[in-house]
Amino acid sequence: MDIPSLLIFLALVALGSYIQTVTGFAIALVVTGGATAFGLAPIAFTANVVSFVALANIAVAVHKRHSHIELPILLYATTGVLLLSAVGLTMLRFLSSNAVDILETLLGIVILGSGALLTLHPHPLKRVSPSYAHLVAGSLGGLLSGLFGAGGPPVVVHLYRQPLPFPVVRTTLLAILGLMPLTRIGLETYNGNITGEVLKLSTFCAPLTVLVTLLARRFPPPISDLAMRRFAFGLLCVLGLSLIISKV
Repeated sequence: MDIPSLLIFLALVALGSYIQTVTGFAIALVVTGGATAFGLAPIAFTANVVSFVALANIAVAVHKRHSHIELPILLYATTGVLLLSAVGLTMLRFLSSNAVDILETLLGIVILGSGALLTLHPHPLKRVSPSYAHLVAGSLGGLLSGLFGAGGPPVVVHLYRQPLPFPVVRTTLLAILGLMPLTRIGLETYNGNITGEVLKLSTFCAPLTVLVTLLARRFPPPISDLAMRRFAFGLLCVLGLSLIISKV
């Protein structure tokens, strides 16, 4: 990756890290979508780098903010992640080799749908969802994590609907989101896809995401939560539509 491309990639990491820290998700969508839209790197390569970046972001976000994890939710959601992460990776390998245009269009659709989720404020359910619902949410997250390194949206929406104290929801969510990149990195290491180039770029990106996450926690944006969500929604719409339109 040349210097201009590296600078653009780092800018996407910084922007995605800030948005994720403030809104709860979007780092993988911004980085993978932006890198694909600008033609910086293939989706499979970017998703591997994003896995390391997301792991660093989540580690900082949860530091010194531990609370009780809802173990049944974590167990079933993690089972779903483990079940379908490999399926997502298999789909990624197939589409990367045989249908890149379809893969990039699918990424655009996922980014658009995830952007729409940012505008939602789901009302809590009257009671905690049954076990199979946690399994389904985790499975969808695992599938998207395997495909694009972006498994957060379905799990975020599901967890925020649970009638549980916010610290429990937040800590459980972060635990699940932390396990997604760990699972993906483990599988890709086994497949031999965590190359020296992936590690090198991740080494550049990880300190940046840590710094931006700390700054976002220390200096939240001087705008309302709604305005921030609208900004993120607009950005994701631009990225998603650009990917879709470029393949039409």
